[in-house]
Amino acid sequence: MNTTSQMIFNITSITIAITLIVGVILGAITLFRIAHALKLRNQMLQQATKPYLLCQRNRQQLTIKNLGGIPVTIDKIASSFDLSNLEQQVIYPNQSFFFNLTETDKLSLTIDYHDDINDYQAKFTV
Repeated sequence: MNTTSQMIFNITSITIAITLIVGVILGAITLFRIAHALKLRNQMLQQATKPYLLCQRNRQQLTIKNLGGIPVTIDKIASSFDLSNLEQQVIYPNQSFFFNLTETDKLSLTIDYHDDINDYQAKFTV
C-alpha cells in the first residue's frame, strides 16, 4: 500500500469510529429521555387513579365517600364513633356511606385503606 491510500484508510477508520461513538452517545441520551418520560407518565397515572376518601359532617349525619377513580378496601377505622361495620368493606368510586350521629362534638377519624397497589391513611376531624 502506498502512503496516500494508507492515509485515506486511516481517515476513513477515524471517521467511522467517531460516527459510532456519536451514535452510541445519542442512543444513550434517547434512552434516558424515554426512561424519564415513562417515569413521569407513571406518576401522572398514579395520581389520576389514586383513591380519595372524603369524610364530612352535615348536621347529624356523617358521610364517607370515595372520590377517586378506583375502588378501595377499608382496612381499619379508628374513631370514637362505632364504624367497625365498614372494616374490610369495598368502597367503589363515587359510592357513599351515611351514618347518623348522636354527638354534637367534633369527631376524629383515622382510616387505613388500600387499593390494588398502595396502602393509604387518612385523618379527618369533622
